[in-house]
Amino acid sequence: MDTFAYCSASFRRFVTRAAGVHPTTSPPTTMATFDPALLQDRDFVWFKLHGLEGQPFWYGDNYATALSAAQLSTADLEGAVVFVSNCWLAGLSNEPGPMLRALADAQPRAIIGGSGPNYTIPGRLQATDLLALYVRAFLQIGFSARVALRMGKLRLMLKRQDKITADTLAFRLWRPLEIVTPEEMPHA
Repeated sequence: MDTFAYCSASFRRFVTRAAGVHPTTSPPTTMATFDPALLQDRDFVWFKLHGLEGQPFWYGDNYATALSAAQLSTADLEGAVVFVSNCWLAGLSNEPGPMLRALADAQPRAIIGGSGPNYTIPGRLQATDLLALYVRAFLQIGFSARVALRMGKLRLMLKRQDKITADTLAFRLWRPLEIVTPEEMPHA
């Protein structure tokens, strides 16, 4: 499985373990140096950066701007399952934020992530990391994205019971066409 991961530098150790690849990190990578072509022809793409409510950017450590919605919307994610650990992929009522809309524009097979803030525990492999690991493993053996997410959540429920795990269990799957509003639908 061809996997790509982009994370805050401080998350590198755990993302490497869960993704099975060495991630691109921010810093040193920033919006100015990130090449969206790195996302092309991937099976699994994982983002573990910082997101802020309503903002069209994701951030690395010290809030260095790591990626913009404009960059994401031009990426070719066709066929990829995108897993997003960042905060504010969607609003608290699951309305798409600017980064989720940008991901949908890139046409991945599926987008998995959470609404609002997504909590983490510094210094240990934790809920979103584990869910990403499980989803990637189930995809690798041939499960659909929806089934891989369900199986990953089940495995996570059996492993941990805490507030951060409960937050991660609220992650959901979006298909790009589910994100388009009626006004944006092409007219026949």
